[in-house]
Amino acid sequence: MALRILAVTIVSAGISYFHLMSTLESQTREQLQKYVLERGKREESLFTLAEDNHKILKQALLKRLEQLGNQDPREGFNQLFYLWSDGTWRNFLENQPVKQFDSEQYPSVFIGKQVPNTADIRRRMLVFYELTKSYGPAWKNRFVDTYIMGPENFVANYWPTVPWGIEAQADLFMPKEEYFYVSDKKHNPARETVWTGLYFDTVPKLWMVSVETPVDDRLGNHIATIGHDIILNELMERTVNDHLHGTYNLIFRSDGRLIVHPDYMPQIQKKLGQFNILESGDANLLRVYHAVKTSRSQTLVIDNSKDNEYLAVTRLNGPDWYFVTVYPKSLLSEIAANNARFVLNVGLIALLLEILLLFSVLYKQVTIPLNKLLIATDRVSDGNFDIDLNTKLPNELGHLATSFTSMANQLHESFLLLEKNNEELEVRVQHRTAELSQVLKDLQQTQSQLIQTEKMSSLGQLVAGIAHEINNPVNFIYGNLTHVNSYTLDLLQLINLYQQQYPCSTTTIQTAVEEIDLEFLKQDFPKLLSSMKVGTERIQRIVQSLRNFSRLDEAEFKAVDLHEGIESTLLILQNRLKAQPNFSEIEVIKNYGQLPLVECYPGQLNQVFMNLLSNAIDALEASAFNQQLFIDRNLQQKINPTICIVTQVLADNAISIHISDNGSGMDETVQAKLFDPFFTTKPVGKGTGLGLSISYQIVVGNHRGKLYCHSTLKQGTEFVIEIPIHQVGHNHCLT
Repeated sequence: MALRILAVTIVSAGISYFHLMSTLESQTREQLQKYVLERGKREESLFTLAEDNHKILKQALLKRLEQLGNQDPREGFNQLFYLWSDGTWRNFLENQPVKQFDSEQYPSVFIGKQVPNTADIRRRMLVFYELTKSYGPAWKNRFVDTYIMGPENFVANYWPTVPWGIEAQADLFMPKEEYFYVSDKKHNPARETVWTGLYFDTVPKLWMVSVETPVDDRLGNHIATIGHDIILNELMERTVNDHLHGTYNLIFRSDGRLIVHPDYMPQIQKKLGQFNILESGDANLLRVYHAVKTSRSQTLVIDNSKDNEYLAVTRLNGPDWYFVTVYPKSLLSEIAANNARFVLNVGLIALLLEILLLFSVLYKQVTIPLNKLLIATDRVSDGNFDIDLNTKLPNELGHLATSFTSMANQLHESFLLLEKNNEELEVRVQHRTAELSQVLKDLQQTQSQLIQTEKMSSLGQLVAGIAHEINNPVNFIYGNLTHVNSYTLDLLQLINLYQQQYPCSTTTIQTAVEEIDLEFLKQDFPKLLSSMKVGTERIQRIVQSLRNFSRLDEAEFKAVDLHEGIESTLLILQNRLKAQPNFSEIEVIKNYGQLPLVECYPGQLNQVFMNLLSNAIDALEASAFNQQLFIDRNLQQKINPTICIVTQVLADNAISIHISDNGSGMDETVQAKLFDPFFTTKPVGKGTGLGLSISYQIVVGNHRGKLYCHSTLKQGTEFVIEIPIHQVGHNHCLT
C-alpha cells in the first residue's frame, strides 16, 4: 500500500510539473507580449512627439520665408551676427567668455567660413534664428535642443546650457555629418522625416540620436533641415537596468546596428555607435536578429527554441528600432521544478504520516482487541455482557467465572466510555470548526483591507506627488500674471499717450499698426490675461483637491470639515460627471447642513466618499447602457441622472451623510451581500468587490459609526453614513 501511495505521489509530481510548464508558457507569452507592448509605447512616445514637432516647425518656416519674399534683411543680420577672425559668423562677440552667452533665452548661430554672405543666406539665417528662438523654449522639457540647418553649412541651434554654435570648431562642415546628409536628396529622395543612427556628439559629449526633416521650396530646392537631438543616455540606462527578473533587454536597428545591449556596451562605445550585429560573431545575437527580422507582426513573442528562450519584440515607431526582451525558458523550468518538488515532498511527508498512523491504529485498535477476542471467544458465544455466573465456586471454574465476569464488565464499561468520548470529541470538533470558520472570515477581511490599504496608500503618494509637481509651476505663473497685467496696462497707456502726442505717425509705423490690428490687441490682450488668471485659479483648486484626497495614509484622528472632503472627491470625479456619448450629464444636488468639525481619519473617509460616489456614477452609467434611460414610469418622461448628497447633525452627538442616486437600484438578494468582501455586481475586470467592504470597516470599525443602504429596484439607491462627532475612548491626537 505504501508503494502505491509513493507511486501516486511521484506521478502527481510529474503531472504537476508538465501541467504547470504548459500553463506557465501560455501565461508567460501573454504577459511578455503585454509587457513589451507597453514598454514600446512608453519608449517611442518621445520619438513620435519629435516628428509631430517637425511638421509644425516646417509649416512655420515655409510660411515665414514666403512672407519675406525677396527682402534683404542686411541690417537685422548685421545687428545679430558677428564675423569672427576665423571666417565664421556667430551671434556672440569673439574672444568673450562663452559662459556670458544666455543659451536659455537665445539660440546659438554658426555660419561656416565658406558660406557666401548673400541676401538669401541672410534671409534664411534670420528666419532660422527667429523660429528656434520661438519654438525651442517650448520644447526644451522634452528635447535637448531644436535646430535648423542650411545645406550651405549654417545652423541656428537652441540648446539650453550648451552654446553649440559658439563652441563649434571653425572647420565644422555639417553636410558631411550623418545628422545632415540623411536629409539630402541623395540619401532621402522621398523627402521624409528620418532618424540617424546612434552617435556620440563631440560638443556636449553625449550619446544621441537625431531626427531630421528636409524642407524644400516650391522649386524643389533643399533650403533647410529641421532637427531634434534626443539624448539616449537615460534610454540606454533604462533598457539595461529596468527589466523583468532573470531577463535582459536590447535595442537594434533594422540594418543590424546595435543600439543597446547589456553585454556589448563597451563595444558600442568603442565604435561610437557603429557596432553591427552582423559583424559581432555572436551566434545567439545573430539568431535573435534574424528571428526578429523574419517576423511579420509588429509586436509578438518568438520562440527561439535553439537557445531555449522567448523573444518579446516590439517595433519603436519613428527611428524604426526593435525593442527585444529575452526571456530564458529556464526561468519557467525552475518554477515548475520547484512546484513539482514541493508536491513530491508533501506526498512523502503524507506517506510517512500515513504509515505511522496506520501502525498506531493497527496496534491499538486491532492487535490488542483481537487478543482479547481470541481469549473470550470460547467463553462468550452470543456477546451478551449480562452474565450471571457463579463466582463463589472454590475451584478453577469460579476463578474462571470471576475472571470472565470481570472481563465482560470491563469490556462493557469500555464501550460506554468510548461512546461518551466520541460524543465529547464530536462537540469539540464542532466548536473547533466554528472557530476555524471565524478565523478564515477574519483572514479574508484582513486580506481585503491590506490590499485596499496598500493600493490607496500608493495612490495617495502618487496623487500627492503629482499635485506638488503641478502646484509649483502654477504658482509661478499665477504670481507673475499680476505683474504681466500691470506691465501690459502701462504699455497700453504709453501707446495711447504716444498716439495722442504724435497723431501723425510715419507710414511705416501706420502700416505696422494696421498689420497687427493694434486696436484689437489693446482690447483683447487684457481679456487674454484675465482668462489665463481664471485658468490658473482653476488649476490651483484642482491641485488643492488632489492634496486633500491624497491624505489617504494619515493615521491620526483630526477634527476636519467633511464638506471639504466631499467637495474634493466631487472635483476629482468631475470628468465622470460630464455628459458622455448617449449619456446625459450627471446632476449633483447638495443639501449641506451646518456640520461642526468631526474627529475622524480624513483620508479614510475620503476613500469612503470616493467608493460611494464612484458606485453611484457606475450605477447611473449602467442604467443608461442597459437603455433604462431614466424614464418616469408614470409620466413616460426622461429624467436626468442625479446624485443627491445630504448632510445633517443628529440628536445623539453624531452626523449623517446621505448619498443617493436615481439609478436602477438593487434587489434584496444583492443588498444582503453588499458589504461582503469580493462581492460585486460589476463586469469582470471593472470591480474587485472590496470597495464597500473596506468602506464598512472604515465607518463601523474605525469610526464606531454606521453604514447602511436603502434601495428599491428600478428606483434608485441611498447609502447612509452615521459617525460620532467626537471619538470618545480612541487613542488619537488631534492636530
